[in-house]
Amino acid sequence: MTKIKTAVIGTGHLGGFHARVLSVLKNCEFVCVVDVNEDRGREIAAKYNVPFVQDFRRIVNDVDAVTIATPTVYHFDIARFFIENGIHVLVEKPITVQVDEAERLIEMAAQRKVKLQVGQIERFNRAFTVLKERVKTPWMIRANRYSPFTGRSVDIDVVLDLMIHDMDLVFALDRSPVKRITVKGKKVVTDKTDIAFAMVELESGCIAELNVSRVASERERSLRVFDGEENTYFSADLNNRKLKKMFFRDKSMVNHPIPVEDRDQLEAEIGSFLDSILTGRSVEVSGEDGLKALLYTRIVSEMAESGKCFTEF
Repeated sequence: MTKIKTAVIGTGHLGGFHARVLSVLKNCEFVCVVDVNEDRGREIAAKYNVPFVQDFRRIVNDVDAVTIATPTVYHFDIARFFIENGIHVLVEKPITVQVDEAERLIEMAAQRKVKLQVGQIERFNRAFTVLKERVKTPWMIRANRYSPFTGRSVDIDVVLDLMIHDMDLVFALDRSPVKRITVKGKKVVTDKTDIAFAMVELESGCIAELNVSRVASERERSLRVFDGEENTYFSADLNNRKLKKMFFRDKSMVNHPIPVEDRDQLEAEIGSFLDSILTGRSVEVSGEDGLKALLYTRIVSEMAESGKCFTEF
């Protein structure tokens, strides 16, 4: 098998991008588009010259894998159906709404021996992957993720919408257990937290400061990491996929740009998922990774909502 028969479930804002990628990947046979919204589903299906199906259950015998880009509330039921039927699943972040749902998907995927990958797309940002290759001992991490208000994703707070990306990046850089979390959050234009700050202290001694806002004046996606072993500071512009390294030499600060290959992150993410099926290797972002990001992001979300500032583990 050189191509994986794949369908996209959900053709909203993100699902439309999934369809575009599935139509061009060499390791993919794009089988169909699935959506409960017939008008939108037919529009996307026609755009890429594939069939449209309204009920995801109807394609169970036609696919090897699916990518799920529906609203999060539907992730569990759809992913469970395909996993139970031995079909590989890439599900957008957050993996599920509830932690126990994620645990059940992980258990089912292991039992059925199918791939379960979570769509934490920043893991495939080349500025991050190059940074991760070079950092030996993260000592301090600072992430800023700001967006102007768009009116999208207001069914969840900014923590579950935006901070979950950076929580996952922190755990990708340092896999030691969480020691304590300090949180501050504020509602501005919605009835949920729109601005939030979290300081995550890890058992390794690393401290991560995560700042998010969906009511900012301009968009920013930045990650800064100080390597305690090398006394080196890395600064990544995740928006523009740029990376630089800063260090002292002869008592002067040296600012050294690091070349980063530009590539489509979603193509890299979905391509990696399909390659893992073809080769049998592990997925880049596992269900367990998605669960850990969800678990601590939900803790931060609940702390921000309740006004609780400090939690120790």
